Amino acid sequence: MRWLPFLFLFVIGCSHMDPKSGMYLPLGTYTGVATSVKVKVKTAQELKFTNVVRQKLDYSCGSATVATIFNYYLGVPVEEEKVTHRMFEIGDKEKIAQRKGFSLLDMKRFAESYRFKAYGIKTDIKGLVKLNKPAIVTVVIGNYKHFVVFRGVYKGRVFIADPAFGNTILTPEEFERIWYKNIALVIEPKEGKTDNKLAITEKDMQTVSAGYLRGELVHQMLPTYRYSTDF
Repeated sequence: MRWLPFLFLFVIGCSHMDPKSGMYLPLGTYTGVATSVKVKVKTAQELKFTNVVRQKLDYSCGSATVATIFNYYLGVPVEEEKVTHRMFEIGDKEKIAQRKGFSLLDMKRFAESYRFKAYGIKTDIKGLVKLNKPAIVTVVIGNYKHFVVFRGVYKGRVFIADPAFGNTILTPEEFERIWYKNIALVIEPKEGKTDNKLAITEKDMQTVSAGYLRGELVHQMLPTYRYSTDF
């Protein structure tokens, strides 16, 4: 099975590099004065999390996926911490504490508190593709549940925005094998207006770590602690 590698940027003859501020590339001289331009170089890790809110806590994958949808699809800036606090505030606190995390219902309530239309659907992968919009889905690995954003299918590969591992791709068979009960949560933009930065592009094929999540799935190392009986 073939997988596309990361796109690595190699630069020869760099005059100076500051990891925090970027890289300086020499351009030559003009009237005897050396000139250079400052170029921001993204690391492989940064590329992997392009337009993905990375979860900060073991139990916050749900909050991070909601924040990903809000920031990069609905165009509403919101931080993971705010999502977590709000979902706990309006949710069933006892159930949230018992399962040590949130459910799709908690996410639905959060979206509705912002006056977005949100609904759950039960479908297959073809149905998700026909939606032509990102959706939050639950995947089960070993005894754990984990929330990710289904971005779509492109050239026979399923694109996932994962709050733990970043952007990655799976085969349709791999995705269907771990997708929990074929349920997805869809949050609709208001009046059809969207800032869809989660749409798949040709560039994604160059920057996405094909198989990164796949390898973690095999080893069942997702940093979540939600039992498979919870939902």
